Amino acid sequence: MTPPARILVTGATGAVGGAVLRRLTAAGYEVYGVSSRGGSSPRQLAWRIGTEEPPDALRGAWHTVVHCAADTRWNLSAEESEQANVAPLRALLKWKDDHTRLIHLSSSYATGLTGSVEPTSSDAYRNTYEWSKAAAERLIAAECPTGDIIRFPIVMGARVDGFLDRYSGFFWLPSSLCTGAVPALVGDEDAYLDIVSTDDIAEHIRDLVGGDRPTGVRLSILGRGDGAPRVAQAFHTILTALNTWRAEHGVPALEQLRYVSADQWNRFYLPFAREYLDRAQLMRVTAFQAYQSYLSITDPFEVTHRTEPITSTLYRSMRCWAETHASTARRIPRPWRP
Repeated sequence: MTPPARILVTGATGAVGGAVLRRLTAAGYEVYGVSSRGGSSPRQLAWRIGTEEPPDALRGAWHTVVHCAADTRWNLSAEESEQANVAPLRALLKWKDDHTRLIHLSSSYATGLTGSVEPTSSDAYRNTYEWSKAAAERLIAAECPTGDIIRFPIVMGARVDGFLDRYSGFFWLPSSLCTGAVPALVGDEDAYLDIVSTDDIAEHIRDLVGGDRPTGVRLSILGRGDGAPRVAQAFHTILTALNTWRAEHGVPALEQLRYVSADQWNRFYLPFAREYLDRAQLMRVTAFQAYQSYLSITDPFEVTHRTEPITSTLYRSMRCWAETHASTARRIPRPWRP
């Protein structure tokens, strides 16, 4: 009997990596996971890729490496983002042999402001995270004869219950709504907010692993495309999920925040904020600026693999976040006063 193929998943304790590891294990593969701290299973090992030698258990041939590890913070310097998201990939490419298949997870936002990953200047991207993901794609194109790149947008939890191994990134929003960290929603109500489930990504990777290897570098783009929810619809779903949970726990409902365009925000609200708000409020307002462009995308992503409708999964994910972060979800927002 042929032994099951050995597969390595990086970032295996993250939101996407955890889902991928479970899906491939359930499919019968011999799956190992690595992350900076490792995990509780003997097959979840600690490895800081690019700065440490791999553990002895990782020696030998590998059928596939699924590279999920990434630092999604937007406020890193270019050097820090390169070390977080490009240097580990470069180390993996040197570590794997020519027979090992690479599946690299990128981002729908890697095309930045120009719609392409080719520009090398950080000015072509909204932030250094996008810039680093574009640089990683260019590295694969330059050094890999074959491989798969998967782009996907904002990630929610499992479709059945909304579960995520780690709540980060976009989940700053429900936290901000419950704590009153922002006074308004800055964006375009009619803009597209493309969202996928971790299930969508994990199932696509399972299909790739079980299918034929590409003849070159193959790109998959997951998402809803022009079927993605609009910002107003997505935010209504988020607020409904939070308020349903809060009602069940005897907590007053959150109020709908008003929408403010990015132009209004930057021209009128920010000058007021800098002059009158306290330091803590100003820090929250400044942090919220990073989300403006993501809530103002009026042209949908072009997708190669259209995923199933996401609204119910978004609802479940927000409720699951509330259960996991009950003390924050119960908070009563403080009113904004200068």
